[in-house]
Amino acid sequence: MAERGSVAGMAPRLVLGVVLSGAILSGGVPVIAPLAQAHADVPETSAAAHAPVTPVPGVSVPVAAPEAVAATAPAAQSAGATAGMSGGVSAGVSAPAVAARPVPVPAPGPAVPTGPLPVGGPAAPELGEEARAVRLQAAQIGLRAFTAPDFHPGKVRHIVLMRFLPTITDAQRAEVVRRFMALGQVSRRDNGQQVIADIETGVQMSGEGVDQGFGQGFVVTFNSEGDRNYYVGKPVVSDPAYFDPAHEAFKKFAAPYIIGVLVFDYALPAHQAQRTRRAAVIRPGMTQQQG
Repeated sequence: MAERGSVAGMAPRLVLGVVLSGAILSGGVPVIAPLAQAHADVPETSAAAHAPVTPVPGVSVPVAAPEAVAATAPAAQSAGATAGMSGGVSAGVSAPAVAARPVPVPAPGPAVPTGPLPVGGPAAPELGEEARAVRLQAAQIGLRAFTAPDFHPGKVRHIVLMRFLPTITDAQRAEVVRRFMALGQVSRRDNGQQVIADIETGVQMSGEGVDQGFGQGFVVTFNSEGDRNYYVGKPVVSDPAYFDPAHEAFKKFAAPYIIGVLVFDYALPAHQAQRTRRAAVIRPGMTQQQG
């Protein structure tokens, strides 16, 4: 009976041991749940973290205290957030979206000319009434008659004002003036006849302040409108057979140094032209009445 009593007393202990062993094997111990939750919050760094832990019968599994598990969870969340900011993405932690700043686009600057301006400035002025009449006359009577030396005989003044490039050197300006003045000798027709009757030049010296930047002036005199028309050439006369090649060559040379040109022509009245011709032939020591 004593043995039965001892066996009976041991039965509850055996049953309790079996129940605890079964609970441990089935994962039913409540204290394991916080540890498993903390393990899920920590970022997995190796494949070993995915391997399940198989308990061995008869070997006790150390269980972390609830206070330690609670202290471990915030640290794991902080580590996951740091990993997310450095490029990695942790489970349950999203990186904040950063709005892209618009890149300012610089406004286009003003256009800069890449070469010398043509004679007359950047824009050709609209033709005046007299200019249209002259070109219409050339078209009506033909260029041969329009440029003939006897076409509308009489003195014609051809005034040219030049505005030079601001960066022109003294040597370049002097060469432009020299070549213009040389036209008095080199401008000739095919038969050798001179086109220019007289030419003079000078530097702007007015103090009125209305020169508009023109720094050099020329006065060219012709004996007829036909000579003037032959000398001027383009844009009035476009056929090379009927304009002065020397003047055309000068315009091409001077164009890079000139940013503005003003041209003004007028015809001398017949009586004024007559007095001019008589004064030109007076000899030294003779008065006009003697001539």
